[in-house]
Amino acid sequence: MTKNEEELKVIYSALDDQRRLIAAGKVQRWDVVKWGVTVNVALATATALIQFKGAFDLCGLAVPFSFIPVILAVTVAVVSLVLVLYYNKSATDARNDATHLVNQMKDKHEIDYSRIVGKDLASHYSKGFFYDWPELLLFAVILVGSVLLPLVPALFRVHVAG
Repeated sequence: MTKNEEELKVIYSALDDQRRLIAAGKVQRWDVVKWGVTVNVALATATALIQFKGAFDLCGLAVPFSFIPVILAVTVAVVSLVLVLYYNKSATDARNDATHLVNQMKDKHEIDYSRIVGKDLASHYSKGFFYDWPELLLFAVILVGSVLLPLVPALFRVHVAG
């Protein structure tokens, strides 16, 4: 086996690794969102089941409620968003590495990956960090919305008290 063939095998293997890293990053992002929402649903459930002794005034109504679950929900959502962005950065780095490997195939070995697969990988991945922006936006909306869940019991208590 020539040095050229050996290098090409390494490029193929590295490209396969980058595809796996991209797929793993997408799964990890979704897992973070699922767990963040699950924790916030659990906080909302605890808020609904636990009778708090303190009360806050809402339009003249004393509502028994604690803001501690809401603060915890905000913390969970922020940590989840940071992790989603971290995993997104890892996937972006893997896409950049894949683009570099495809360029190596073309420049050194005259293999035109873009022609073979029918799309230009460099332009396809050119969005960089915002490659999956619709998905990232949806994840952010879901996590921010989950912060509101612990407030739902307070709304029901106001309705019952009113």
